[in-house]
Amino acid sequence: MRKLTSLFLLVLTIGLVGCSSKSEVKDIPVSDIKEAINNETLLTIQPISDVDAKEFYAFENVKDSIKEGFVLQAMINVKLQDVFVVKTDNVEKVKQAIEEYKTNSLRMFADGYGGEDNATAVADSVLESVGDYVYFIATPNVKDIEAKILEMIK
Repeated sequence: MRKLTSLFLLVLTIGLVGCSSKSEVKDIPVSDIKEAINNETLLTIQPISDVDAKEFYAFENVKDSIKEGFVLQAMINVKLQDVFVVKTDNVEKVKQAIEEYKTNSLRMFADGYGGEDNATAVADSVLESVGDYVYFIATPNVKDIEAKILEMIK
């Protein structure tokens, strides 16, 4: 009876450990992510503006929650190319700030300012989080950039 109980507890323990495991997120500097995006020339519109996330106007109310991050944008104001990656201790708060940015600042692009490519980039934009990383991508090649970010942090 003891052996059966011990075996049962062992199987139960192994089952709990297996169910509780989650995918690990790498702890890498966001500057490495930015470098990888730039090295693979995933940003198709040049020149780009490169701003520290803590200095970006949309993050004014959440900058104390930002550990590190960057905002890349096309400097040509009629072409949309936004890539934000932020490492934060408050994922939901940063995601809300980006949602407000999308609603307030990207509305002109969604209305067709700068052409159909911009409207599509806004419609197809991605705002996701993995661990303590939050990323936002509004570019014509959103899937390529997202794949590179996920490759770096997972």
